[in-house]
Amino acid sequence: EIVTGVQTCALPIFCFVSMRLATIFCALGAVSAAVLKEPRTGIGFQEKRGGGTLGKLGVRTKGPIKVYAVGEYDNGDYVLKMSYGVSAAKMVSALGDALKPRCGDAKMVEKFEECLLAGLPDGAPKGTQMAFSTGGGSLKVAINDKSVGAISSKPLCEAFANIYKDKNAVCSMIPVGADGEVSAGAHSGLAYALKGAVLGAAAGYGYSKVAA
Repeated sequence: EIVTGVQTCALPIFCFVSMRLATIFCALGAVSAAVLKEPRTGIGFQEKRGGGTLGKLGVRTKGPIKVYAVGEYDNGDYVLKMSYGVSAAKMVSALGDALKPRCGDAKMVEKFEECLLAGLPDGAPKGTQMAFSTGGGSLKVAINDKSVGAISSKPLCEAFANIYKDKNAVCSMIPVGADGEVSAGAHSGLAYALKGAVLGAAAGYGYSKVAA
């Protein structure tokens, strides 16, 4: 009778623990899937942004220096995240020089340079995020998620996208989910994601440490 009682008591406890574990692992999987890492820099990119889905990742290099990682979204958004700090003048010059052979309207390129320069009063240190939206006929610029301006010009939008899409693109853009490092990097997003709410949730369930 004692053994039977223990077995009867153990069953709901086992089910309760199993459900808790399932909840934790589902939460971990959901968060890790939401952030994908560019493998060469270790920089994370949101899988979803402004209604768009991350499609490609790349790294702009200068010699051995990884200057920034870039994510391309299927809604025409491009997100640049600095891996190496540079001055505002250098960043503006680099993107402006990349636009000039792709856009025949010099005034629009100049407006873009002025807009970007105004949005980088402290330069572009490591960790700076620059977002450029090319959809809708206006090139919208945001620095660290703060809008700094928009230039209404469809040719300028197309020219900016071509910095990363045409045959002379400034870096190789690798499709997310393809075989290779980028695909592997999607799974390594777990360590990045655990620093958020999931870590607190796991602790609440009685775990003193979650291995990254």
